[in-house]
Amino acid sequence: MSKQRLMSLDVLRGLTVIGMVLVNSAAVGAGAFPAFPILLHADWVGLTLADFVFPAFILMVGASIPFALSSAKSEGLTGELALRLLKRGALLFLIGLLLTISFVGLPDDLRIMGVLQRIGITFVLAAILFIKLSPRQIAATATGLLVAYWGLCLMPVPDAGAANLHVPGQDFSSYLDRLILGAHVYAKTAPLPYDPEGLMGTLPTLAQALIGVLAGLYVKTGEADAQRVARLALAGTALLVLGIAWSFAFPIVKSIWSSSFVAVTSGATLIVFAVLLWALDMKSWRPAIIAFPHAYGINAITAYVLHTYLMGPVLASGAAKALYDLGTTILPDRTASLLPYALVIVLTWAPVAVMRRQGWILKV
Repeated sequence: MSKQRLMSLDVLRGLTVIGMVLVNSAAVGAGAFPAFPILLHADWVGLTLADFVFPAFILMVGASIPFALSSAKSEGLTGELALRLLKRGALLFLIGLLLTISFVGLPDDLRIMGVLQRIGITFVLAAILFIKLSPRQIAATATGLLVAYWGLCLMPVPDAGAANLHVPGQDFSSYLDRLILGAHVYAKTAPLPYDPEGLMGTLPTLAQALIGVLAGLYVKTGEADAQRVARLALAGTALLVLGIAWSFAFPIVKSIWSSSFVAVTSGATLIVFAVLLWALDMKSWRPAIIAFPHAYGINAITAYVLHTYLMGPVLASGAAKALYDLGTTILPDRTASLLPYALVIVLTWAPVAVMRRQGWILKV
């Protein structure tokens, strides 16, 4: 298995990008098309289907690292490799920043962080740790980051008093983002400003990527047999249970990437990964529908950038409204709203499907 590309990894990555397109479309189109609440992010504490998408992608970023950098690990972190990793991370950060600028210009309070920015930073750090550390040390680092972040979030908040993790922004992690980023955070209004992709939240995000690294290492080092798949699913179940239990002390909050949020979403993702590994790489099933997420998965960043530009114009178009109006003649309003969202998904898929057919993979 170590010498081939995992279909399950590509498909799961593709499913997460499709999920991103869906939930972002639901958020952008919510004013015109009533969305199901599960397609919108939780206001603060809580978990919806939308909240699983980004962390699942982060875990897939980590799981891909052992496949992409296996030879580099044996050679160590050379200056050339470090520069290559930094360039890739910087390019992702720059693309994310340019996407923001292309939509809002250059205001004084321009948001600096974002989805691609966090992916870029997380990838570089996770890749370096993969090369430098043993699997046991990677596991210890991930655990240490999650526990340390719990303590960090509970520290007194200098501009708000005691930490209250049920109040947006009233935690030390958000305070540090306010202190460092100032007006450049995402949520600038009451109760307290915060950024869901802020600097401090990169710590637990890195832990999530390292969990993915461990999963990738485990899958890569042996054939996909029933026992190996079962162990991966068992690890996911254990993380899921741990996260639920931890949430009573450290609430599940995507906007600060709480440690319980990492455990729950990592656990759920590993279970899905195990199922896909069994079906696609162990049983070698290839249903025709797999081509759809696979196209998204092998050109994930391209698809993400495309949907960012397509989403607004498509959802504001007459075609989207016509689809919705037609749907409401036979479907409930919220179900009919899935039709314009599906239009965005299909139009985003079309270019990456052509790229897949031609064998083009645009690497960032």
